[in-house]
Amino acid sequence: MDGMKTKNKTANQAWRKKPRKFAPKSRLGCKTCKIRRVKCDLSQPSCLKCLSTGRTCDGYGAMPLACKTEQIEIKPTHNHNESADGDGYDGYLPCTTISAYEPKQWHSKDRCRISQNLGPLTVLPMTGSIQAEAMSFFEDISIKHLNEYRPCESWRKTLMLFSQTVPSVRHAATALAMIHRKYLDHHSNDRVYEPYFMKDKLLDKTSLLHYNRAIQLLLKPNSGDSAEITAVTLLVSYLFTCFDHLVGDDVQAVKHLRGGVELSRNIDNATIYDYACHDSQPSGFHAIIGQVTKQIRRLDMQAGMFLVDWSPANIEEQFTPHLILFDSAFGSLDQAADHLQSLVSQVMWLRNTEQQTSPMGTVPPLPSSLKGMVLGQLETWSSLFENLLQRGHRSESAFETDRLVSLLRLQHTIARILLSTCHGPGGEMDYDNFLPQFQQCVALACEVAAAHQRYAGSSMSTFTPEIGIIPILYIIGAKCRHHLVRREALGILRCQLIREASWDSIATASVVERVIEIEEGAGGEEQMVQCMEQIPIWERIEALSFIHVPRGQSAARLDIEYTFCGREGTHIESLVI
Repeated sequence: MDGMKTKNKTANQAWRKKPRKFAPKSRLGCKTCKIRRVKCDLSQPSCLKCLSTGRTCDGYGAMPLACKTEQIEIKPTHNHNESADGDGYDGYLPCTTISAYEPKQWHSKDRCRISQNLGPLTVLPMTGSIQAEAMSFFEDISIKHLNEYRPCESWRKTLMLFSQTVPSVRHAATALAMIHRKYLDHHSNDRVYEPYFMKDKLLDKTSLLHYNRAIQLLLKPNSGDSAEITAVTLLVSYLFTCFDHLVGDDVQAVKHLRGGVELSRNIDNATIYDYACHDSQPSGFHAIIGQVTKQIRRLDMQAGMFLVDWSPANIEEQFTPHLILFDSAFGSLDQAADHLQSLVSQVMWLRNTEQQTSPMGTVPPLPSSLKGMVLGQLETWSSLFENLLQRGHRSESAFETDRLVSLLRLQHTIARILLSTCHGPGGEMDYDNFLPQFQQCVALACEVAAAHQRYAGSSMSTFTPEIGIIPILYIIGAKCRHHLVRREALGILRCQLIREASWDSIATASVVERVIEIEEGAGGEEQMVQCMEQIPIWERIEALSFIHVPRGQSAARLDIEYTFCGREGTHIESLVI
C-alpha cells in the first residue's frame, strides 16, 4: 500500500513538472473579442459574443495581423515588488516588441526609419500581463479616441513609439488606458450613463501607481539631450491632461495643460508649423517637439470654449492677418482647420472680454476694428476653404474628409453668429436674426453626430480631449429661441454619449432643458411658444455658467448661475444628475 502511495505521488509530481500545452491562438477573431481576451464565435458581420453582451463589435481586420515576440534579457534595477503591476519577473521576460493590432508592413519599414532618425532606442519590456493588456488597449482604442475629429496617423505613430520606448510616457499611457477602458466598460456593461464624477469609481491603485511613477521619472535628474527631455515632458503633459479630463478632475487637467502651454512658449513657431501633421515621418526630437506642441496648442485654443477666464498663449499676436498669404485656397483640410481654430479662439476671447466688467461695473471698451478684422478673416477663410473643396482635395479617406468638412463648416457658422452678435445693440434679441444659420448648424451637427456613431459605435460612450459639437449644440439650445430648432439640438445631445474635454453631452443636455423651461415657462409641450417673439427680452437668460459638484453624501449635481437681460440679481439653482 505504501508503495502504491509512493508511486502515485511520484506520478503526480512528474505530471506537475510537465510543461503545459497551449493551443494555438486564433488570429481571426473580431477586434473587440481580442481586446477582451475572450473566444470569438467568428459570426459575420458582427460576432454573437459581442451582441449578446451589449457591446459594439468592431469587426474583423482586413488583413492578417502580426505579433512578434522575442526573448530579451532583463537586468532588474529595482525590487520585484516595485513594479506598477505588482507582477514579478525573472531574468528573461517575453516582450512584445510590436503591436498585435498593426500590420506587419508598418513595423518592417516605418518603425526602423523613426528609430534611425531619433537615435538608438530600446523597446521597453512589459512588466506583467496587466500592463501588456493596457498598452494593447492604448494603441488600438485610446489613440483612436484621442483624435476623434482630426485623426493624424503620424501623431498616432509617435504616441505608439514613445509609449514603447520611454519609461515616463509608457507609465502615463498605461494609466490613461486603464482609466479609459474602465470608463468604456462601465457604461457598456451597466447601460447607465454617468457623465461626471467617475474619479472615485474608476481610479484604482494600479492606475495611480502608473500615474505617479510617470511623475517620478519626469522629476528625476536627466542628463539626456534637452530636445529629448522637452519632447518627453510635453508628451506626458498631453497624456495627463487627457487622463484628468477623463476622470472628471478638470482643475488638475487645466494645470497640466497650462504647464505644457508654458513650456511650449519657448519653442519657435517655425518648429511647430514647418511640420505638417500628415503621413510624412518625423526626423529627430525637434520634429517630435513640433508635433506634440501643435497638439497642446490646439487644446489651448479650444479651452476658451469652456473656460471664460482662459486666454490662449499669444492671443494678441493671432489678430495679425495671416490668411492673406494664401493665393486662392488652403493646401489641406488640416491647414484649414488650424487657421479656423485660431479664428474661433479670437472670437471667444472677444466675447469673454466683453462679459468681463470693470471695477465700476461697466463693460470695458474693445476696439471695434478687432471685431471687423476677425469678421473679415472669417469671410476670407470661407472663400479659401470652399476653393479647396472645389479642387477636389482628397488626401484623407472620404469618410474622414466628409466628417471634418461638416465640422469645420459648423464651427465657422457658429463663430460668425457669436461675433456678429458681440456688442450688438439688441442684446439677446439679435440672435433671432440668425435663425437660418442656426438651422444650418443643426443640420451640420446631425451629420457630424451620425459620423461619430459610425466611427465609435452607437452604443459606446467615448471620450476625447478635442472640442467638437457639444458646446456648439449648447449655444444653439441656449441662444436660439425657436422652439423646434433648440429642441433638435437637445435631441442630438441626448443621443450622443460623448465627453469632449470638460463638455459632457448628457450634463449639457440637462442645462439646455433647464434654460428652455425658464425661458418658455413651465407650461409644458402643450403650451410651448410658437415663435421667438413670444419670449420677451426680460425673460431671456443673458449669461449662464455651471459647475459640476461630485457625488458625496448627496447625489451629484450641477450648480447653475444665470442672469436675465435688463434685470438685476443673480439666480442660482442646482440640478441633480
